[in-house]
Amino acid sequence: MGLCKGLLKGEGIGHPTSTPRDGFRLSVAGMTEGDGRKGGYNPIMVRARVYKTEGVVLRHQDLGDADKIITVYSPYLGKLRVVGKGVLKPRSRLGGHVEPLSRVSLLIARGRNLDVISQVSPIDSFVDLRDELERMAQGLYAAELLDLFTGEEDASPELYEVFLETLKALSKNRDGGLALRRFELRLLSILGFAPELESCVSCRRTGFAGGVWFSPRSGGVLCSECADGDGSAFPMSRDALVSYRYLRNSDPSAIAEKVTPERLAREMELTLSRYIRYQLERDVRSAGFLDRLAALPQRSS
Repeated sequence: MGLCKGLLKGEGIGHPTSTPRDGFRLSVAGMTEGDGRKGGYNPIMVRARVYKTEGVVLRHQDLGDADKIITVYSPYLGKLRVVGKGVLKPRSRLGGHVEPLSRVSLLIARGRNLDVISQVSPIDSFVDLRDELERMAQGLYAAELLDLFTGEEDASPELYEVFLETLKALSKNRDGGLALRRFELRLLSILGFAPELESCVSCRRTGFAGGVWFSPRSGGVLCSECADGDGSAFPMSRDALVSYRYLRNSDPSAIAEKVTPERLAREMELTLSRYIRYQLERDVRSAGFLDRLAALPQRSS
């Protein structure tokens, strides 16, 4: 588990300073109350001193000698950065419940700069996910991807549900990589970055008689003729294209027992990785960790 230490702490991942290229933000506005006039309202958001939400911990970072800043993604409040007081102390009641990839119920108090966790109750710690280093690393990759693609308080109940589905799938599916590809495609679709997979982005033809190409810059697949003028385009197999089309709309249970051939799995991983890197304009740190993990000699059972 020592190999995951840097990822668990969020070192090198960083808080995104902006949303991805050409993205849009779905910010959650607060409730407002009437100002006493008929049909009127107070435009100033009413903020309760204490509020409750569930969420999944994405990462945390040390704050002083005893506290941590904990990043949580919640279904209706979006991404939150809150302080866990005394988490680093040996007898902390919070410490064991706010580890990355923990689904928790939180009672949070408003703070001057950052809000503060008052109480935390565990919902699901995804124990099976933590029992295997590779699956744990895959879960941390999904968490980092969600962190990088969303700004604070950007809420999407649908994306939250897809993230939960992915963590559950990584805990039990035969092919964790397939669950990650589904998550990548669903996240990109929900946030408005879905690559075009049905027809050539440029000429709109669907036949691909001369082969299929993929262009991160153009935002999807190209026919062989249109690919000639795109310096970012690279060839993609028809098997990968068919698999992407299937995964983007598939139910999690439909892929639970499926296993992708190694060569196809690697192609699908690299293609989406290049597209995601283009959208973010940076590397996803935990993807490199997964590559290093995959390169380790496999132990015989």
